[in-house]
Amino acid sequence: MNPIFSKAKDVAKARFERSLKEVEAQKQQTFVPSPFSVQTIGDKNIDFSIIFSTSNGVFILDPKNGIQQQILEGKYYGITKQHSLWFFSRSNNQGDRDHTKNDRISDISTAKITNDQVEDYRLKLFGIPGEVHQIDIFEDQLIFPHSGYNQILSMETAALLKAEQPLWFDAYRSIPLSIKAPSHLNSIYINKEKIYLIAHNYTMRTGRLSDLIVYDKNTSDVQIKALKAHSAHNICVLQGDLYYCDSNNKKLFKNETVYFEGDKLLRGLSINDKYIFVGGSDICFDNYKRFSNSPSIYLLDRFTGKHISTFILPDLGDLYEIRQFKAIDYAMSTH
Repeated sequence: MNPIFSKAKDVAKARFERSLKEVEAQKQQTFVPSPFSVQTIGDKNIDFSIIFSTSNGVFILDPKNGIQQQILEGKYYGITKQHSLWFFSRSNNQGDRDHTKNDRISDISTAKITNDQVEDYRLKLFGIPGEVHQIDIFEDQLIFPHSGYNQILSMETAALLKAEQPLWFDAYRSIPLSIKAPSHLNSIYINKEKIYLIAHNYTMRTGRLSDLIVYDKNTSDVQIKALKAHSAHNICVLQGDLYYCDSNNKKLFKNETVYFEGDKLLRGLSINDKYIFVGGSDICFDNYKRFSNSPSIYLLDRFTGKHISTFILPDLGDLYEIRQFKAIDYAMSTH
């Protein structure tokens, strides 16, 4: 067992009893889907269907079919999909920004979604110390960066889905990364040869700009590329082009070029055949406001970066992830 995973496991053990309480509490949770409001600036006749997460839950926006519905409640981060099954990462954190003191625990659940109805929601992994931001699936492996521990965690989806009870932290495989701490790994993209990660680096606190971490799956070599970005999020490699959000500078980059500049912190990236969707949240360090601010989703022309529409989402809190609900999503590792 490598030292990074061993340290994380010790923390998980210390929080085990509280993790079990989280499991029991989640079993008791019920949520009735409810509509949310949207304010549209620009073209209102775009046909799309997306699923996104915020500090308050998971939502579906499908204007053509009249669907704008909250489907899950809680602080959800990553969203990904395997065939017809959706995967969600969730944190118990209620907005406390004191990273050195609070006891955050994360879990991963699965569900099927028909139109705007959640079916067969199941907690599958629990007791993950710290936070799990973006998650993804590649070649039947659930893979995600472990924020705060400089490691990549993975597990075969077949074993995960076969388990009758939620699995604890020691069920994972770990790839340790020899990179500077704190890195706050928050985003992932995977192909056959490499795993791409974003090291946020807590730029606001450390003064260190963000890095692109590239792990070679064949040689285990790790390359680090300075992005010159402030608190970056999201990573996607599409037809040889590298996309990422220079979050606090409010810019979306395509390679070395600013492809779009918004008016909010950029986080959340989804790409289909025609459009790019980018999430915008207020830069805010007041805990309560992180659950009550009004994020935006910017819709861009995929091939020019032209800004077409903005969808303002009143009072939904910080926006974390955007995925295509029905169309192919090229920002996901499997598409």
